Amino acid sequence: MLKYLFTGATLALVLAASHATAQEFTDPPAAPGTVAYNTWLGRSFSEVLLNERSQAKRIEILNRIVATDYIQHNPLVPEGRQGLIDFIPVIYQAMPDARFILRDVYATEDRVVTRWTWTGTLTGEGFLGVAPAGQKLEFDVIDTWTVRDGQLYEHWDQFDWPRAFVQLGVQGLPAPFYAVAQQPYDR
Repeated sequence: MLKYLFTGATLALVLAASHATAQEFTDPPAAPGTVAYNTWLGRSFSEVLLNERSQAKRIEILNRIVATDYIQHNPLVPEGRQGLIDFIPVIYQAMPDARFILRDVYATEDRVVTRWTWTGTLTGEGFLGVAPAGQKLEFDVIDTWTVRDGQLYEHWDQFDWPRAFVQLGVQGLPAPFYAVAQQPYDR
C-alpha cells in the first residue's frame, strides 16, 4: 500500500513540475523566420502568456512577442498590442480560474496556428454581457497569426462560441456579438 502511495505522490509531483515547466517563458530555440522560432511564438502566446496571472509579466511577454501595430481581426478585442494588454485581464476578472490548454502548434516560416482549450468558471465580473452564475466553460479555440520581424503581427481566430453560449446558459446572441455581426467582415 505504501508503495502505491509513494508511486502516486511521485507521479503527481512529476506532472505538477512538467505543467509548471511547460508554462515558463523561455528564450526562442532558433532564429526568427524559422519554423522552430514561430512554433515558439505560438506556444509562448497560447500556453505561457494566456496562463500568466501577473499583468506585469504578461506585458513583458507581449512586448517581446507581439508587434506594436498588431492587427486584430476579432472585433471583440481592441487593435494593437495595447488592445491585448487591456483585454486579457477582463478574462481573469470574469473567470479567476481561467486556464488555457495548448493542444497543437503548426508553423511555417511566416505563419503560426495554435489550437487550444479554454476552461474556467464565470464567478467574477460579467463576461461579454453575460452575468456570472458559476457557469463552467470548456471550449476550443484556433488562432492563426502572420509573423513579421520575429513578432506576431496579424491575427484571426475561431472560437467554439455555440458550445460556450450553451455552457453560459445564453439564449440568442449576447449584445456584443449582435453588434459585431452587424459590422462588415474584415478578412
